[in-house]
Amino acid sequence: MNERPEFVTLGSTVSAAENIVNWLKIELEGEKKPDRVEKVERHIGQFNTPDQVKSFMSGRGGSIRIAALRVRNIRNRNGMTGLVTWAAYIMMADFWGYPRDARCEVIAGRLARRISCREAAAGMKAERMAENIYAENLWSGGLENLGITMWAVTWEQEFRLDDEIDLSTLPEFLRLGASIVVNGQPVSDVPEIINVREGQSDE
Repeated sequence: MNERPEFVTLGSTVSAAENIVNWLKIELEGEKKPDRVEKVERHIGQFNTPDQVKSFMSGRGGSIRIAALRVRNIRNRNGMTGLVTWAAYIMMADFWGYPRDARCEVIAGRLARRISCREAAAGMKAERMAENIYAENLWSGGLENLGITMWAVTWEQEFRLDDEIDLSTLPEFLRLGASIVVNGQPVSDVPEIINVREGQSDE
């Protein structure tokens, strides 16, 4: 049996995203509170359809998901850094009689304040303060039919890209693998099985 090769995670935004998630959780995550959400998590990318939003809102009154959209100005001076464009997707359903549109906009504002406060850069282990911060209403008829309101807060911020991470701590949708081919030959005869959603088995 072939031994699974080591996967070095340097050169990615994943560690930076986890730092942002942990910083936001302090102020924005909490159950049964109208000005908080049940879960703040890292996300794999942009949302394109209402069904994608629904899959991450099942059984929740609110959720925030953080995604790295692009990296510019990558440099390797005393460590690898890059200017990352981030998006925080705030998704909200009605909760204890409080309207979802008001809750969503309020939490989007709180998130923007959280990432722009004086202590934020150090708290998120960023190289400098967040800049070009925008908040956008992503309401659509499809989301309205699902009973969900959505805002996105986007910003740019420089982070280190060479901080290694523990893959076992990642959400299931980011435990990625591949059938690696070198010089036309697969490295392993058996491709890795990827659990892309919680509760999914390897069988």
